[in-house]
Amino acid sequence: MSNSRTVRQFEKRMAEVLRMRPAQLTDVFQGARPSSIRINRLLDDEAYESTLRAVREKAPKAVPLDWCDHTFLWPENDGFDDIMALAHEGRVYVQNASSLIPPVALDPRPGDSILDVAAAPGGKAFHLAARAAGDCRLWLNDAAAPRARKLGELAELYGVRYAELTTYPAQYVDKSIPAESFDRILLDVQCSGEGRVDLRRPVTLRYWSEERIEKYKFLQTKMLSAAYRLLRPGGVMVYSTCTLSPEENEFPVSKILQRHADLTLEPLDFSEPSFQPGVTSWRGMKFDARLADAVRVAPTDLFEGFFVARIVKAAAPSA
Repeated sequence: MSNSRTVRQFEKRMAEVLRMRPAQLTDVFQGARPSSIRINRLLDDEAYESTLRAVREKAPKAVPLDWCDHTFLWPENDGFDDIMALAHEGRVYVQNASSLIPPVALDPRPGDSILDVAAAPGGKAFHLAARAAGDCRLWLNDAAAPRARKLGELAELYGVRYAELTTYPAQYVDKSIPAESFDRILLDVQCSGEGRVDLRRPVTLRYWSEERIEKYKFLQTKMLSAAYRLLRPGGVMVYSTCTLSPEENEFPVSKILQRHADLTLEPLDFSEPSFQPGVTSWRGMKFDARLADAVRVAPTDLFEGFFVARIVKAAAPSA
């Protein structure tokens, strides 16, 4: 397919998904960029306070994010080199603000057993550890061995203790780990990455196609099914992607809800202007009505395109 035809196809799809005019899209799809600074709460109190002072001094235009503790929105990227120096010391984690949503949605608690199924490069996993105050049984997994090795190195830098670091394929992770092992599961899946496309640089669409989306939706459904088997009764799983097409978002979640009567979908208890409800139908497909409680993040200057669904498994019946 020619590049111009790919761009037109992408624009048509995204205009339909986001309910925008195609002419608006070039201003919206400008690629992901670092737009948040999360201070590493696993630091001791003295190091935390000195890091907080440094962030306020070196990034004066960064503002606290009310739904994510110890975190600042960073619209201007002011003091970039100084902030990145703090990141290289494990004192802050710099990432796009959308990547903060899944750990907050998962809401881990001290004492939880937590699995991050596709954990590299580590930002969400380290955030989970911090939200649990370092008091959790954290299992890190990533199917790519080189990424997993780097993940382990970064975990040491950020002071994150983990119980296991494995390289199981996400769609088969249940074959190697005992069933119902985890209170919390994060499944941030491989996807077509539409939320990161920069329409000013059409080369970012070189791997994108509707055929690829169709292949991903079945792989993602398998990943959800595998993760379901590892979730304990009463547990919570968050499914997330950095893409926007309903085939990769609502479709897999709808399938898992329909297959398992013990699952429900809960709304997030925080929001931003760019958060949209999930859709319940798309191009002739009907999805579970509960998908309206999922969140699709429209791309903005601060938030890359994203999708998040908080899935809860019913508690076991009382004896």
